[in-house]
Amino acid sequence: MVPELNFFVAFVELFNINASLMILILCAHVILRTNKLDRGFLKARLFLNTNVLQQMWISMSIAGAAFAINSLLKLVGVHLTIKDLIYNYYLVEFSQMIFLVSFIYAVFIWYQFINKTNNKKLSIAE
Repeated sequence: MVPELNFFVAFVELFNINASLMILILCAHVILRTNKLDRGFLKARLFLNTNVLQQMWISMSIAGAAFAINSLLKLVGVHLTIKDLIYNYYLVEFSQMIFLVSFIYAVFIWYQFINKTNNKKLSIAE
């Protein structure tokens, strides 16, 4: 038996697939670039640029809160009578999307920082 998919559920599933692929690609790129950089140089650049740390902590905090809300909604949806409210308004799907968007933003900030650091390191070496 095939479950019935409405537009929003299909959109969320496609969004999850695309977001997961984006996270994988960005993380792989960051890992490959980080291995080529000097750790001391990377720490010094990160120490001088507190904006990157602040943005990453904010986005990771939002992602953590969205993950906690998602887990709580799933637990409440199983045990309480308000599960119709939770599933009719797609609250679980919204919390998933908030988590993915904020996590992608955090990884993208780190990706930009690594690329800027790598480009400056290359220009210094020349």
